Amino acid sequence: MKDEKREFALWAKLHSARLSPEMLNVASILDAIDATVAQLPESEQLRCAGEALLQVAELCELHAQVLITEWEETYRDPIVDPGFFADVVRQTMAVDLSDLLEPASPRQQRTKSTCKPEGSIAAPVDKATVLAMVDQLAADDPETQKQIIFATAHSEDMTQWTAAIAQWLQTAPTLPVSITELSDGLEMP
Repeated sequence: MKDEKREFALWAKLHSARLSPEMLNVASILDAIDATVAQLPESEQLRCAGEALLQVAELCELHAQVLITEWEETYRDPIVDPGFFADVVRQTMAVDLSDLLEPASPRQQRTKSTCKPEGSIAAPVDKATVLAMVDQLAADDPETQKQIIFATAHSEDMTQWTAAIAQWLQTAPTLPVSITELSDGLEMP
């Protein structure tokens, strides 16, 4: 009977702690569990201690939830009217940094070429002449056509042109030189 009263007192203490988890004192509850379990017969000690520790764990969970809720409510931002900060908050800002900047260096204007381009070096050719050349190419065999093409391509003396350009570039007043200036200087067609 005495063991039942002691066990009942333990369950009552656990029940009252569940009703107010913010006032939980785990040390005193564990002391009460130790005292109660020590008085019980050996066959009941394990059952009673297991149930009591399970309830203590649930009480710790409730106590933690209460502490987290209190902390969240303490550090939550206050709710204020939308116009509360209207006089304190600045919406736009303009800063004049012109005194802090160096003036930009003037850019050089590009000069336009002063030489006037002459007309095209292409000249009109009579239609009959072009047709005669096409007929001749069509009538000749492929080997003859190759010889005509090579003869046309090699009729200009490239080494002479290269030497003339190199000589003119050595005497040129400024570099780089445009094609029109080179053509005028060499008196090319």
